[in-house]
Amino acid sequence: MPEGPDDTVRIIPAHAPVGQGVHALSPAAPIAGSARSRGILVALILLLVVVLGGSITAWVIFAGPRPETTAAATSTGSWSPQPNAAAIAVPAEPIGIPGVVQAGLSNAPVQRSLSSRVIVPVLDEQSLLAHAAPIARLFRLRENPLVFILDFPSLDEQGAAMNRLAALVEKAGQPRDRVLDDAALARAISEAGDTAATYYYGHNYRASDIDRFFALAWRDRVTLTPGEEWLRLQHATARELVGDVDFAVLSIPGVERRVDASMRAAILHHEIGHGHFFTRPSFAAHVNRVWREVFTEAERASFRRFLSSEGYDAQLEEVMVNETMAFVAFTPDRRFFNAGMVAMDDGRLQVLRAAFLSAF
Repeated sequence: MPEGPDDTVRIIPAHAPVGQGVHALSPAAPIAGSARSRGILVALILLLVVVLGGSITAWVIFAGPRPETTAAATSTGSWSPQPNAAAIAVPAEPIGIPGVVQAGLSNAPVQRSLSSRVIVPVLDEQSLLAHAAPIARLFRLRENPLVFILDFPSLDEQGAAMNRLAALVEKAGQPRDRVLDDAALARAISEAGDTAATYYYGHNYRASDIDRFFALAWRDRVTLTPGEEWLRLQHATARELVGDVDFAVLSIPGVERRVDASMRAAILHHEIGHGHFFTRPSFAAHVNRVWREVFTEAERASFRRFLSSEGYDAQLEEVMVNETMAFVAFTPDRRFFNAGMVAMDDGRLQVLRAAFLSAF
């Protein structure tokens, strides 16, 4: 056996003491030798047991199977709320954007360990429509890689993740400098005559608006819902993929009792229009030019009234321009929009639609 310090547990057999009694009895000599042999054998067996036991223990600790963890489930880019799931009690840290510091807001970077492992499928519009989401998923639009789409199974799950963001960014009568807490959000939805599911049927935001949302929530120590925490991870994932440029995050619900396939298609197409507006400066400039030069003042006022009735803040001029474009040029379902809603005939609406789409 090699000598020197190592991690092996060694058992050194003890030698029997030499005494006069042992030599006085002549038959005792062979018995003593046999006892010594048995002692050595027992010691070797014990040594083998210790070594094997230590090896098994080390395998269990360092190389054995691991239980499933929340992180592993989250890293797939999916989210499904658990029944009666409690809100995450730890306030969110803001999303850090390299080279960008928001005035008055902390900008500590988010942890990237999970988002770096998420796979984001790239699909075209028709493939997105064909996708049936059993759990929420993040996708990237093939026609415009700066557009990301969150596909939720239902309006309820979409609302749980997106409503508080909507209130901050563009809902009428809501503050632009702070994030509503749960009670204030519930009150805002009720006063608008909506439910958490129908506050919006689809959502669209610039990445910079989402950055601001999480920064304000962190500043004011607002407790985020599990859906909002999932949104935060997806946003961080998209940020890693595109780098230091602004991008668009859209959301749509799946087909369910309140949303048929035609409605889902209209919602997706409408939101994609917003995605182009947010990420293609030349298109946004064209839309603004059509709004100023092709629409009459009476037509602009009519659209402002319509959008205000839908809950949009009429004081936000960009929201008025962007939403008008999306309803006129990217909303084919007459249940969501038609000429009668803005006191206009179909012929004039077709002229305005063609004007917006002439940039494509």
